[in-house]
Amino acid sequence: MKACTGKTTGISAWRFFRDLMPLLAVLLSLANPVLAVTVNASFDVTATLQNGCLFGVNSSSSSNMGTLSFGSQSATATNVDVASSAGSGSIVVTCTPGTSVSIALDYGTNGGSSAQRYLKNSAGTRTLPYQLYRDVARSQVWGTGTLALTVSSFPSTTQTYTVYARYFGATPLPAAGQYTDSVTINVTY
Repeated sequence: MKACTGKTTGISAWRFFRDLMPLLAVLLSLANPVLAVTVNASFDVTATLQNGCLFGVNSSSSSNMGTLSFGSQSATATNVDVASSAGSGSIVVTCTPGTSVSIALDYGTNGGSSAQRYLKNSAGTRTLPYQLYRDVARSQVWGTGTLALTVSSFPSTTQTYTVYARYFGATPLPAAGQYTDSVTINVTY
């Protein structure tokens, strides 16, 4: 009888495992999904938008609407009419679409009213009467309360509102100099 040596047995065992490896790899790959567990959960994402307005076209826009100017005039006893433009007194507003909005102009810092507003000279000794209007015919005073501009449903785009102004010619003729007023815009929504 022939004796068995370890050398022959080792080669046979190695061949056995070598041939068995692809089968073991397949079996392990099939078993892997069974060992992996996946759980699922979810979360909600929400946003609540409230009605709002801002001056200009975005949040970095200035709240200064510029200067509505009657220009340089010789002393005049007749009325002078002007209209604002963007950056020169027009009111530029952006609001949440569909929002009900009221845009009011106060009567200035020089004691104005719905009857007339006043420009005052730099010395504070003389005033010139003027008024602001919502319409080109200058028949609708732009003021507070019922004299405010009402927008029942704000559109989806930025709006520019022209302010129409009239300087009421003064008699006696006013003294030369710079006359100013400051009007505050109030947007209520």
